[in-house]
Amino acid sequence: MSSRVVVGLSLMLLIAGAGALSAAITTGQKKELNAIKVEVGKLTPLITKKKLEEAEQAIAAAEKRLEEYVKAEEIPENDSTLKAVRQLLEKQKAAFVKAGGKVEVNEVSFTDDVAKILTAKCVGCHSNDPKGGLRLDTFAGLEKGGANGPLVFIGKPQQSLLMARLTTPNAQLRMPKGEDALSAEEIKTFADWITSGAKFDAEDKNSPLTRLEKPKPAVMVAKATGDERVSFIKDLAPGFVQTCQRCHNGNNRQGGLSMVSFEKLMQGGDSGKVLIPGKVDESKLWKLIEEGDMPRQQARITRKWYNDLKIWIEEGCKYDSPDPKAELAKLIPTDEEIKMAELAKLTPEQFAERRLTTSEEQWTKTFPQVESRHVSTAEFNVFGDVSEERLKQVDTWAGEYAQSLREMFAAKDTPLFRGKLTIFVFKDRFGYEEFNQTIHRREVPREVVGHSQISPITQEEAFIALQDVGDAASENSPGMQLNLMEQLAGAFLKRESRENLPDWLIRGTGLALGAQADLGADFVQSQRKSVGGVLQNARLERPEQIFESGTFSPTDVGPVGITVVEFLIKQGGAAKFGQFVKRLQAGEKVDAAISATYGIDGKTLGLAYATTQAGSAGGKKSKK
Repeated sequence: MSSRVVVGLSLMLLIAGAGALSAAITTGQKKELNAIKVEVGKLTPLITKKKLEEAEQAIAAAEKRLEEYVKAEEIPENDSTLKAVRQLLEKQKAAFVKAGGKVEVNEVSFTDDVAKILTAKCVGCHSNDPKGGLRLDTFAGLEKGGANGPLVFIGKPQQSLLMARLTTPNAQLRMPKGEDALSAEEIKTFADWITSGAKFDAEDKNSPLTRLEKPKPAVMVAKATGDERVSFIKDLAPGFVQTCQRCHNGNNRQGGLSMVSFEKLMQGGDSGKVLIPGKVDESKLWKLIEEGDMPRQQARITRKWYNDLKIWIEEGCKYDSPDPKAELAKLIPTDEEIKMAELAKLTPEQFAERRLTTSEEQWTKTFPQVESRHVSTAEFNVFGDVSEERLKQVDTWAGEYAQSLREMFAAKDTPLFRGKLTIFVFKDRFGYEEFNQTIHRREVPREVVGHSQISPITQEEAFIALQDVGDAASENSPGMQLNLMEQLAGAFLKRESRENLPDWLIRGTGLALGAQADLGADFVQSQRKSVGGVLQNARLERPEQIFESGTFSPTDVGPVGITVVEFLIKQGGAAKFGQFVKRLQAGEKVDAAISATYGIDGKTLGLAYATTQAGSAGGKKSKK
């Protein structure tokens, strides 16, 4: 059976050097210390013969005798005789361990013991603008060390710089500088902590020492079934974050209670759990709220939140999210997510009915005295003040162009837009401008004859608006079919985009697809011819600016858009262009998407594109 010995003051030589000078001990005191030294010397045969149990008992007895005598007689720690006794005792302990004896180390808590000494004696000089580059106001700073290297050699206090600086007899080098040396008990705390592994027993190494929090035991989490009347995430989490976390957050835990996550909320605070599932009257949090003691600082909760909390506790404090450790602030659904959840509950028929009703309302709001005509088919609602035949024609064209988009982007959705896409057609300029002013509250340039409006992801809104410019295209007019193709493609690109797409991409994709279908040939040709002048007048500082949104005016973005899209398709084919678009829709930056798709950076690709357009500089000049 292996023996164990309790480590006492493990750094007696260091501690002795740190003590204050005092009067020499008496002859009698020296005699007793030497007697103890003799007893310690007698341990050698026991350890050599590996009589470890006897050695353990003898070491413990000698150490107890020594400490009791030193305390009773107030022997100064720097006395040379005492140093000699302790030095021999430490040597015997080391031999005991080497022979196979087990050392039982006094466990020291960093949070409860070490941090308090650091805060009181060290943080004043080692926090902001720290001496020697050493911060001691967090465990992370202590762990990192300073200009002279690491402070702690785990398991070996004798080799740790921290202990050397605390115990050196040189007052100029000893810490804390200009103050009294730490007491023997304080130094022992550091020594025992290092010997036992220099463990960190709180949650966050970067947390200020004054705010350290020990991990609380895990809690049982009751998972929601979906049948509950109150959702924690939807109904309660916003209140906990916006109101309660003012006093119960990561940095400010009044009463030891944090509400940063569901787990921390259920763990409770210094006085124990604050929520007892199924038992409202036994839940301390409920009592504090009911009695008006919470929330404080003029914060207010709504009557609904108050009632929801009571129901939620009665229903068992169920949690309706996967990770109870997750920050509540990150779990609260956004307006978009709430809207998505609401729309997700609608059947295709309900969504389509909703879209039709909304479109009728938009028309009536714009033209309260003008009755609209509309045609509804499998994919589209076509509204307008043109003839019914024209509406049907537009619907037919839209169906053909939707198929082209499916083929280019490998889309399988039918219909292409959830709840159908509404197409507004206005017979003249007045109607188109009136719609923009009423619905969007904006003026539109004369050259703009169509636009799209899509709610990304949710598709809550999904419509395009077109001025009927007639079927014949010219250098200045795209013609109705190309106008429709351009806006339909723009709407399609926006429907899955989490970020705003470049304006040249939205315009250029539709124009390029229209050109492939031989739509608006004269207009397309004039756009291509004018791009050289546009690039000349732009005076770009960087080639990659070509691919950035907002670089070109509404007049100039068309020529750039169609030629850039055609250039990209030529570089890698339609499939690779589709991959590029998907990266942008996912939120990737343009330059990163170019690099990932085409294997070169935006600057190189911009130069290559500009080179291909150099011959068109004599064409139509930009109005920019």
